[in-house]
Amino acid sequence: MKTLGKRYSLLETTRLLVLAGFLVSLGLTVGIPSLADAFGLDLRRKFYLTTGTFDGAGALNACDKKFRMASLYEIFDTSNLAYDTDRGQTAADSGEGPPSGVNGWIRTGFSSNNVDGPGQANCSAWTSSTDGELGTAVRLREEWLADAGLISPWKAAEGGEQPQCDDSLPVWCVQR
Repeated sequence: MKTLGKRYSLLETTRLLVLAGFLVSLGLTVGIPSLADAFGLDLRRKFYLTTGTFDGAGALNACDKKFRMASLYEIFDTSNLAYDTDRGQTAADSGEGPPSGVNGWIRTGFSSNNVDGPGQANCSAWTSSTDGELGTAVRLREEWLADAGLISPWKAAEGGEQPQCDDSLPVWCVQR
C-alpha cells in the first residue's frame, strides 16, 4: 500500500506542476501583467543621442558608462527600445522619444573604410579625424512626406551632407 501511496502522490504532484506551468503560460499569452509591469519597470534596452559632439576618432568613446556607440542595426526598430531622455538630446516635441532631424555618428557593421558612401564609410573604423575622410551619420526623418528610402524611419546623411571625419557630431548610443 505504501508504494501505491507514493506513486499516487508523485503522480498528483506531477499533475499539479503541469497545471501550474499551463496556467503561467496561459497568463503570459492572455496578458496578465508581469512583475516588471506590476512594479512599473521598463525593461526595454535604452538608447540615446549624445548632447555633446565628437569627431570621428572620438565617437567610440562618446557614450556614458553601460552604453556604447550603436550600430544602426541595434537601434533600427525604435519601437522595441526606450529613449533615455535623461542622457540624450530632446526637442520641443519629442516627448519621451528621440529628436528627429539631428544627424549622429552611427556604426555601420562594415569593414574599416573612409571613402565610400553612407553605410560603408566609418572614419577607418572610428579611428580617424582627418579632413576629407568620410563617416556615416543618420537621423530620424523629420519629413514624413518624403520617399521612405532604404532605412526608413532613418535617413542617412548623403551627398554633400555626408560628414567628414573631422566634423563634430553627436553619437547614437545603445545600452550594453
